[in-house]
Amino acid sequence: MNTWKNLPGKLWVSFMALNPRLHRRALSAGRVLSPAERDLFLSMDRYDLAHSLAVASRLREDPLLYRAALLHDSGKLVTELKLRVRWAYTFLEVFRPRWLQRLTNWVEGEALGRGVLERMRSLPPGWKRGLFVQLHHGEIAAELLRRAGSDEVLVGLVEGHQKEPADERAASLRRVDDLF
Repeated sequence: MNTWKNLPGKLWVSFMALNPRLHRRALSAGRVLSPAERDLFLSMDRYDLAHSLAVASRLREDPLLYRAALLHDSGKLVTELKLRVRWAYTFLEVFRPRWLQRLTNWVEGEALGRGVLERMRSLPPGWKRGLFVQLHHGEIAAELLRRAGSDEVLVGLVEGHQKEPADERAASLRRVDDLF
């Protein structure tokens, strides 16, 4: 969730995304992932890599939470979620949450299909699909991880990282994610 409280964390992550060694750090951190999980992790854009590394660095004492932290935003598909949609979403979330809710309800009503990926693909490329991806990135990542054969506990943590936490592990992931 975007608020004024996590602005310092977001600024720090933005600065870290500029680090020329970011990809090297991501490769090193990704060694704990399966090859398919690592490919998904490394496909994220620089900001999401930096964000995931920041979250993971705070959760490294629990190997499962560390892996979940690395992968939690991997559903923010770089091909679908453009920077202008991210900025608009953040602006609306902070300054006009009611407008954002109306807009998301409209896009949700236009998305057709059963699974999250089918619903995403039913929307035209552009801001509607990008907004859908922003809203459902946890579910998208979970579906991609299921297809990759990932452990269901890991998949559940990633899928629910923005929902009401189901247990202490999920609460830890959400709490740290909300810092950045």
